[in-house]
Amino acid sequence: MQGDEFDPSGMVALVIDENAYSRRISIEQLRGMKFGRALGAATTADAWEILLKENPNVVLVEWVAGGASLDFVRRVRMSEEAPDRAAPIIMLTARGAQADVEAAREAGVSGYMRKPISALLLSKHVRKAVAKPQPFVATASYVGPCRRRRTVTDFQGPWRRLEDVAPISKVDGDEDVLDLKAEIARARVAALAAVIDQLMQGDANAARAVYKAVQALVDAAEQIGDACLVLGAKEMARYIQAQGATERLDPDVVRTHVAALHQLASLPHSMGEARDKVAQSLKRMIDKKLRPASAA
Repeated sequence: MQGDEFDPSGMVALVIDENAYSRRISIEQLRGMKFGRALGAATTADAWEILLKENPNVVLVEWVAGGASLDFVRRVRMSEEAPDRAAPIIMLTARGAQADVEAAREAGVSGYMRKPISALLLSKHVRKAVAKPQPFVATASYVGPCRRRRTVTDFQGPWRRLEDVAPISKVDGDEDVLDLKAEIARARVAALAAVIDQLMQGDANAARAVYKAVQALVDAAEQIGDACLVLGAKEMARYIQAQGATERLDPDVVRTHVAALHQLASLPHSMGEARDKVAQSLKRMIDKKLRPASAA
């Protein structure tokens, strides 16, 4: 690897996933990235044996119910037997709750990716984890990649680490965190769109399902701190609540709204002004749609 060139042809990758089909997809994606070898394991016990023998350069681990995957991450980070305690470990999962993200970070993962995952996005995260790893930290309470991903200008201390210096720059966005938030947002909007596909005028049950999905989107948007998405989702909820499970609920209005939500979820947070305009346009649209009903 020279300069910015990333050449994994001499590297080994390990995929831990109990689902054979899903494991094969991840292995093929790694091979597509030109990894020299991409190995797979169905259990963390098998993975540990492979890790001791092959010393992989990067590990992809699927979230396993019961905490086995988190225990594996902790074992790699803390065991003296591990050939490389600092090896990049990326969690792949369909779980997107903030509590799950925090649990994975506390265990010592280098990254957290929510499924479905494109080959391009996986390549981006793997490349960053291998080529530009976070500093490795070993303390009495935590062993793993540095969890401090940004400079906090208003932190009141104490600054305990020996390398700490007084921050002088503005807070920088954490690309990994922003990517994760964007993935969560897109997944929730996609879930809403799937429910809306079943919506027909006058279908009370479908209307209730859509309202429930919208509320789930509001909750997710609030959890990841996306104010524009919160506003857009709440406006859809306001429209559905006002119309109720009646003939007044227009599926075309709902589908137009969700198309704008897709746009909101896809626009990067750096385009704050554009995202705000989309959210405000949704509010104006709902205001207009509800005005006749209010005047009636």
